[in-house]
Amino acid sequence: MSIASAQYNEDEKLAMARAATALVTRWGVPDESVARLLNGEGRATALLGIHRALRCIFADSDRVARWIGAPNEAFGGVCALDLMLADGLAGMRRVEAYLDAEIAS
Repeated sequence: MSIASAQYNEDEKLAMARAATALVTRWGVPDESVARLLNGEGRATALLGIHRALRCIFADSDRVARWIGAPNEAFGGVCALDLMLADGLAGMRRVEAYLDAEIAS
């Protein structure tokens, strides 16, 4: 079962929100964009799923942060961060699906 399809209690949701906040800080997301990424149902779990996938691909956390902000042909030349900011949860799901497909290939 993916983390996105599980049911969580309030303590678990709070823990995931804290983890997602720390994660986007490590990714170097500008302060003014953090709330846009985190506010909304399912966003913390989506971001944690993206992090899980990126850690499967890259051992170096600095490389993970660079990937998030680098232009990507798979997203029409925009970076994953811009896609997630523009499309919200749908963009996050698109990034996670792309990464999961990369892991599976």
